Amino acid sequence: MKADLPTGKWQRSLAGGQTAARLGAKMLGYYSKRPFLSPAKRLRARQKATLESAQALFQGLSLLKGTALKMAQQLSLETDLLPEEICRELAKAYHQVPPINRALVRQVVQAGLGRPPEEVFSRFETAAFAAASLGQVHQATDVDGHLLAVKLQYPGIAKTIESDLSLLSRMLGPLFPSEQLLPALNEIAARLREEVNYLQEAQNLCHFASHLKMDAVAIPRWQPALSSRTVLTTTLLPGRPLDYWLKGNPPASDRNHIAQRLNDMEVKALYELNIIHADPNPGNFIIADDLSVGLVDFGCVKRLAPAFVEQYRRLTLAAAHQESDTHFQVMVHMGLIPRDLDYPLMERIRECSDAMCRWYGRFFAEPIFDFKAHPQVLAEGAALMHRYQDLRSHMVVNPEFIFLDRTRYGLLRIFQMLGARLSFRNHHEW
Repeated sequence: MKADLPTGKWQRSLAGGQTAARLGAKMLGYYSKRPFLSPAKRLRARQKATLESAQALFQGLSLLKGTALKMAQQLSLETDLLPEEICRELAKAYHQVPPINRALVRQVVQAGLGRPPEEVFSRFETAAFAAASLGQVHQATDVDGHLLAVKLQYPGIAKTIESDLSLLSRMLGPLFPSEQLLPALNEIAARLREEVNYLQEAQNLCHFASHLKMDAVAIPRWQPALSSRTVLTTTLLPGRPLDYWLKGNPPASDRNHIAQRLNDMEVKALYELNIIHADPNPGNFIIADDLSVGLVDFGCVKRLAPAFVEQYRRLTLAAAHQESDTHFQVMVHMGLIPRDLDYPLMERIRECSDAMCRWYGRFFAEPIFDFKAHPQVLAEGAALMHRYQDLRSHMVVNPEFIFLDRTRYGLLRIFQMLGARLSFRNHHEW
């Protein structure tokens, strides 16, 4: 990796501490002036302080890279937790991690498999063909001529998780109360601990391959003899990543077909397997010539308790049928809204809950939802999520929602990118 990437605990702590100090100074400056400003000037000052804080945070995390940047980027997908300015800054570098050079590639294979690549594979491309969030992927061929995808983990990345969790807490501390920030960070860190163990990812892959039986859905085969905690080898699926496939300007019927398949796949995994593939990146969906969908990268997988899934189903069912009172009561029952709030505050939260119920219910209102006909629907949803920001200190963060919301909202963004028409009605939620 690049030489200027701080890898030592002391170096990373110093970089994180400096960023935290900058963030604290900017917010302190705002709060010191706040009592003397009119409401309009107070709003502008708050927006300016948040934007400057976001830029300082991005600059600090760009220096750290690694798991600190990955955790913050995942937080940026939770638009109801982070202000829009911060989300926008963090999104600039999503998945942009410097590649490792060819000599280091050889060392990673040697360390992970006990032999250099030329002794393990009949052919190995030293230049990566794809970037993973914490590694990179190379094409290879085994001794029988089968095409393989070999994912190599960036050296030393696993060692930074615990220290970076503490660093990120310090860096974001000036912006958020700990009771809101820590549950989300701890949940993200838990998934990262799994993600840096490629043998765990292999188990996730095998679980999906064994249980997610769907027509025209392909999952690569794990190659255990060519894998370790830091090297993961699977068969190479034919096709192109969804974003590259879309550049070929496929007809609307094909885009609709792919969108429906992605949605059906996610619904089946959630409600029948109680598990989600929680990284809805277009690069993780491989589209073949026959329009079958290949699912890759099982590092970020979330298993959900059946009882939680059933409560979530009730929440979604209420939104689908525009039953706002039921929607609100399920949120209370799930512990998201404390029962002892005073009446005015409870009513404010209820108004937001009702608005979110109406918004999400729009996807189910007609048998087919047309994203081209509703180009602003996700922007409207994001605006509703931001309304929760002023109320989040009165609500309870349920860590189970972190990756579930990320997955479902991420797929909505893909459907919008496809300009697709599809049905959201299914026997679990309708």
